[in-house]
Amino acid sequence: MVKHKKQINKPVERGERPNDQRVWHAGPDGISIEPIDAKMLGGPKRARITTQTLLDRYKQREQITKRQYDAGLELYRLWYKAGRGVKTVNYEAVRVDGSGSGGETSGEAFSAYMSALKAIGLDLSSVAQWVAIQGMSAADWGERQSHGPKGGIVALRLALDALGDHFGMAR
Repeated sequence: MVKHKKQINKPVERGERPNDQRVWHAGPDGISIEPIDAKMLGGPKRARITTQTLLDRYKQREQITKRQYDAGLELYRLWYKAGRGVKTVNYEAVRVDGSGSGGETSGEAFSAYMSALKAIGLDLSSVAQWVAIQGMSAADWGERQSHGPKGGIVALRLALDALGDHFGMAR
């Protein structure tokens, strides 16, 4: 009788396990296979997506709707387009002078970003920025604002709904 050994790096079903589509979108650099229990060398492993944002997690867990998710991504896109993210320069890239209109400029994106935040108000813009831009959890925001951990996700849903209305997204 032959006894088969388990594969060491095979992901198991326990814990957060990404579906095949998320794994494909994350690419080889966005996946890490880690042990479930650090004490068990050679024990069971699980796959974890390292490029996943909290908005992705809330959508995957069905804590926010697709419309709310899209509104959060649009807010992030405006912030990133406005040049507020980490600036990196590729000095080896080929540069071509494009004289045509390249779409939205960073100034226009910043104006749209600020108008979106102004439209939803100070409190809701705080939680939207906390989660969509800074990548912190809604529960942490709720505890910081003395709303309790469950109050954070409720405030995030309200903020993303208000952003969806501001961006004119269909309900």
